[in-house]
Amino acid sequence: MKHISILILIILSLNSIAQDGKDLFNKNCKACHNIGGGKKVGPDLQGVTKKRNLDWLFKFITSSKDLIASGNPDAKAIFEEYGKRPMPSHSLSQAEITALLNFINNGGKESNVTSNSQSQKNNTLFKPSYEIGRDLFTGKIPLKNGGASCISCHSLKDDGVFAGGTLAKDLSVSYTEGIVNSMLTSIPSMINSFKTHEVTITEIAHLEFFLKRVKDNQLYVHSKKSNSFLFLGGVIIFCLLFVITNLFWRHTKKYGVKDDIFKRQVKTSRN
Repeated sequence: MKHISILILIILSLNSIAQDGKDLFNKNCKACHNIGGGKKVGPDLQGVTKKRNLDWLFKFITSSKDLIASGNPDAKAIFEEYGKRPMPSHSLSQAEITALLNFINNGGKESNVTSNSQSQKNNTLFKPSYEIGRDLFTGKIPLKNGGASCISCHSLKDDGVFAGGTLAKDLSVSYTEGIVNSMLTSIPSMINSFKTHEVTITEIAHLEFFLKRVKDNQLYVHSKKSNSFLFLGGVIIFCLLFVITNLFWRHTKKYGVKDDIFKRQVKTSRN
């Protein structure tokens, strides 16, 4: 029953992503861009998701000025071609940018969630993964630019994570939207650690999705399992103590240390 509920939620979320992508495009992009209709104030976005990688697209949408200022040749070329007018910055969340790019990748059409799995795979440019997020957290999948894995400093309660660091807080229920990027840009130790090892946008999205699932799972999974483990651990410890006690004390006398003195006194008094 739980798996059916999760499946329904995934399908509903895919519908939401498709619709959000269309709305986001109409509100933020349509005035300056077409998808397959030619240039307007800005370039036609048909095929842009194949020309540029996701990290570039996320950065350009968030702040084209910063990307141009960083000296990125592709961003500078677009800036020069379109009259040196930078695209306005957008304060969209990563989930919103993902939905927007999926919509553009699909040619400006809503994804058909009832189509076969191969069509859905083709329509979806990027979808955060719990499994990839977990493996990035534990270091099973190394971060692309060589940064330290999260588990070096953090811990959390999840079936696929068996140990964790103690240098920083437990992240089991820490998820809020944008938490990974917020930590990377606001915590001094993390700023220093990742200054020359930038975490990619896709890695951040996978990690955030993983942390969200971990938080959602706490109420109905780990509380029950923790109680079971505590009970089982108590039974095992009791059995071990019982065995050890019998091994060390089975040959001890089963009477008091003064019994011999008492018996001699009794015998003397009778004589």
